[in-house]
Amino acid sequence: MENDCHRQRLLSSVNDDERVLIRHIIDLGRASFASGLSRSGCFLDERQLALCNLSLEQYANDSGDLPNYEFLGGYEAAERRVIIFSGYGRTVPFSPVVFSGRNIGSLTHRDFLGTLMSLNIKREMLGDILVGEKRTVVFVMNAVLPIVEEVSKVGGVGVTISHDFSEADIPEKKFGAINATVKSLRIDAVLSDAIGLSREKTQALIRSEGVLLNHLMIFDPSEKVDEGDVFSLRGKGKFVLNRVGGMSKKDRIFITIYKFK
Repeated sequence: MENDCHRQRLLSSVNDDERVLIRHIIDLGRASFASGLSRSGCFLDERQLALCNLSLEQYANDSGDLPNYEFLGGYEAAERRVIIFSGYGRTVPFSPVVFSGRNIGSLTHRDFLGTLMSLNIKREMLGDILVGEKRTVVFVMNAVLPIVEEVSKVGGVGVTISHDFSEADIPEKKFGAINATVKSLRIDAVLSDAIGLSREKTQALIRSEGVLLNHLMIFDPSEKVDEGDVFSLRGKGKFVLNRVGGMSKKDRIFITIYKFK
């Protein structure tokens, strides 16, 4: 969960590319405020959204010259979203593209992403990809929509395209529950149980590769985690510390970790 200290650490971790992105988003907001017209950027991932949101809040508090803005991704639980400044009205700059076909259930997220990016479509032009057994939905910026609508094959499988996206296309979020006990709520202790490695090997991974904790890359195994914190390790998955319970007879803390499937 993001407290003031974490917010400041997150903002201080901004790299050069992210700094350019934040400046661009703020400029869009200022342009919308000045013209009264709706303005928006492209799709952002969760870290980019967190950084831009904090920066916009900070800028609005300092200057006050920003219109209302929101984060839309096509459905309520979207991970990749677009920041839209409303002005006097809201213009949504993306559309859902529904792929269907006889053998579409054999295709994966990677198949769809690879096919679309092979058309020189950048990742920021694409939102979430909702893979289903009979239909897959990709949220696409309208600027590249004509290119995507020409796709007839994905991973060698023939597909047809429509735009009749509905709530039935949204897959149910699935989690695997991991119940464990830890001596402390350090990231190395919690992550060790999440990925099934020894504490020593987990510490080495954190020091060498880092773990993403609430959008902030951490290299210190002693970093504390709280209930509700989200963390991920490349190649090992994404997790949330769903519950922190009481103490065992051996003074260990009961925890429940959810792994995203």
